[in-house]
Amino acid sequence: MDFAPLDLSTLPVRVDRKAAADLVTRYFFPVSPRSLETWPLDWVQVNSKATCATADLFTVAQAKLDAAPVTRTARRRAA
Repeated sequence: MDFAPLDLSTLPVRVDRKAAADLVTRYFFPVSPRSLETWPLDWVQVNSKATCATADLFTVAQAKLDAAPVTRTARRRAA
């Protein structure tokens, strides 16, 4: 996991679904390219490839991460 601060200037402006899934997996949480089809992103068809803005992708990923429930797990102690 890469814990360096996120710098959008070093990333491409637009990415396809595979690259988008790789970026979200690297900086946020695991996701597949197929599941990105359901995210509320504006996709532009360029040379038969769907691309979206990287900044919008990270905004939606951060919103999903913020909305995720926090669960606490603990092992039971043996009696």
